[in-house]
Amino acid sequence: MFNRVKIAMYTLLSGVNVALVGQLKLNEIMVLLSTPFVFDLRDFKVYPMFRKIIFALVALFVFQAITDLFVVHSSSENFMRGWAAIIMSILSFIFLFKTLEDDQAIFFFLCMTLIKNIVWTDDNADTDMSYFKFKMVPILSYAVYICSFLLYRRGQWKAVLALLLGYSLLCFARDSRSTGMVFFLGAIIIYCFNSGMYLTRDRLLVFGIAGAILFQFAYVCYVNAVMNHEIGGDHASEQIDRLDNPYNPLSLLMTGRGETFAAMAAIADAPLFGHGSWAKDDNLQYYRILLLYQNEEMNEQLATSTDHLIPSHSILLGAWVNCGLGGFIAVLLIFIFLLRMGFYLIRNAADTALYPVLVLMTIGVIWTFLFSPIQQLRFNIPAIGAVLLRAYYDFMEEASTGEVAVQTNETIDMLSPEGKI
Repeated sequence: MFNRVKIAMYTLLSGVNVALVGQLKLNEIMVLLSTPFVFDLRDFKVYPMFRKIIFALVALFVFQAITDLFVVHSSSENFMRGWAAIIMSILSFIFLFKTLEDDQAIFFFLCMTLIKNIVWTDDNADTDMSYFKFKMVPILSYAVYICSFLLYRRGQWKAVLALLLGYSLLCFARDSRSTGMVFFLGAIIIYCFNSGMYLTRDRLLVFGIAGAILFQFAYVCYVNAVMNHEIGGDHASEQIDRLDNPYNPLSLLMTGRGETFAAMAAIADAPLFGHGSWAKDDNLQYYRILLLYQNEEMNEQLATSTDHLIPSHSILLGAWVNCGLGGFIAVLLIFIFLLRMGFYLIRNAADTALYPVLVLMTIGVIWTFLFSPIQQLRFNIPAIGAVLLRAYYDFMEEASTGEVAVQTNETIDMLSPEGKI
């Protein structure tokens, strides 16, 4: 019971900001106070993946401190905010891993996150499309997680497919393409591992080619529908209209995630140590590059009226921008560790009730590390990482127990064919 109280407090308090070392969430204050009671040094030995992820986060902090103090000499306000974000990522990961102790705790966490999103998610949007993307998607996505868990636990995996495909189509129609793609790919993976399909290297190659052709066909249909104002709304139409070749999906990615590509220019200017915590784009050179990818004109008066941080919109590239090559390697290792666990669960854990959630979270990890702001390393990745880590070790423990039981039965059968000694 006390564990569920902690989960409820962590999720519900995450919507309340506290002015302390920049902006902390109220649930992060709770994490700070809980650290002495949840941290156990023995976990580093028992859970090697847990140890590796925490050490990688510590390495990220070290590289950030070196850059801030000895290379770019960041202001105390900036480096304190940068350091606090990494520290909170470490502590939140430890807290959630210890708190999300089994499938039921993870399911309760999903339910409480849904409630939090209903209460706290920002609903100030200019259009119906942006309202759906920023208010409704966080709510609906967790509702789909919960329904998928309940349906899959009852063996209704085909109903899960229908749910995921239906939600993905809704997201595409309402200009939330990244969410739609995650749930669409999740449906395909769940089908492959529940239909009895035997995947060989040749079949994967054929499926890959067929999938690429099908994707391009679907993308062309999507572009035509947006250009005809049938789906997508004003935002999608504006993005499509400013492309020289709207039928090239890479062009849409570049204009939609121009910050990611602008970050590459910032990395080229400081490849070894980066630009430091909360580095400002003082002369707007990287902001101008961003506008080039978005095919937009510079509004000098508007641009100079506010401070601009160096754009990145990628956890991997954002770490490189902030703390150099060492920070990039540290975050890349975290990315690899999470994917290693996620792919293992996708291949082997299709019989577990959490399987749809694990599939969707693994795909989400890829998108988040490539195309989401580095702040997600603090707010979103600890929860996803803790769920994958807990599910990974729970499955490994169950598999090990099953092997021991099989070996025991085989020994009994050898001693007595009738099962009696």
